[in-house]
Amino acid sequence: MVKIRNACLLAAVLAGTAPNCFAESYVAISGELDTGLQHQKDARGATLTGLQNGGFAASRLIISGAEDLGGGLSAKFKLEMAPNLTTGNVSRFGMFNRNASLSLKSERFGELMAGRFLTPTANLLCEVDLHWCASGFNGTGIMYNGDGFGRWISGSPGRGGNANAGISVFSGGDGTPGSAESNRKNHALEYISPRINGFQFKLMYARGDTGNGANDGEGDHIGGTLTYHNNNLMLGIGHERVESDPLWNAKGNLTSIGGVYKLDQLKIGAIFQYERASGPRAQWTKATSWAITGAYRVQAFEPYVKFGQHRTNGIGAYGIEDGTDSFVANIGTLYFLSKRTKLYADFATDLKGSSGAGQNYRDPQSFKIGINHSF
Repeated sequence: MVKIRNACLLAAVLAGTAPNCFAESYVAISGELDTGLQHQKDARGATLTGLQNGGFAASRLIISGAEDLGGGLSAKFKLEMAPNLTTGNVSRFGMFNRNASLSLKSERFGELMAGRFLTPTANLLCEVDLHWCASGFNGTGIMYNGDGFGRWISGSPGRGGNANAGISVFSGGDGTPGSAESNRKNHALEYISPRINGFQFKLMYARGDTGNGANDGEGDHIGGTLTYHNNNLMLGIGHERVESDPLWNAKGNLTSIGGVYKLDQLKIGAIFQYERASGPRAQWTKATSWAITGAYRVQAFEPYVKFGQHRTNGIGAYGIEDGTDSFVANIGTLYFLSKRTKLYADFATDLKGSSGAGQNYRDPQSFKIGINHSF
């Protein structure tokens, strides 16, 4: 991370003007770059081999900053983009698609944030993932969207859909099919409480985008989490609710409970989710999912394993009816060249891909080796 303290004073000096800076401020540049070789086979048997961006974790560039306003109050901002190391482009979802937020934070009363950012549940499950939702299919970790066919663990209700079909694009995208990123919401407000005796809660509201044809209330998203942290233990519970919108006439509710336990070099995480959907477009009305994660640091190596399943009572991924429509296994290892640079080898597969009746689907698989650098 490159941090410029007292940025106001620096700007004044460079401009040749008298400084008018009454409080300390900073602007920081940080991020993560990731690329490697991948061999991937999708559920229809098509294969892809080549250089990939974000094999273990998403490449990102973060510009953030804060100003001390005095009395324990500060103003903060964060702009996070997703550069593609193989092309030099940024995400098709926008320049700062990963985060674009501005907030006021009080040491006593908490933080109020506005903009575009992850749901509270997505933040919870990324802690359970142990690598902040890295590894697995295209660097999504346990937030697996089924290679275009299904889902595993979710940070936002699926509303009876598969892959991203049921995700509300009216609070998470630009109002067109396929534009949604399932765990980030536009037009969002979030309150983050101070941490008191290890406890903290978050509450978020994201308004559906009426500019893309939704009426007031359509596509609206409400979510929240309550977490507890101490030195070795994290426990959390979360709930998300999304209203129907013009592209997907169904509502969804998602409840999650999970935790992480750390003992020396060993980390173990677990999460369980229960989801309900209702409305004409819902292909299923109830779904459950779970994941177990583990990692163990041995000198420069950190091998890990992540596995779990998703089950619906209706039509799930690969045409599976009333059954388990994904069972994902993900194994790999990191090798730390330094604190900020690591190599990785990662394998992931969905063992339910071959179970679609009459569809001739196959198990999606992905194998990657690459390098990851944070700064």
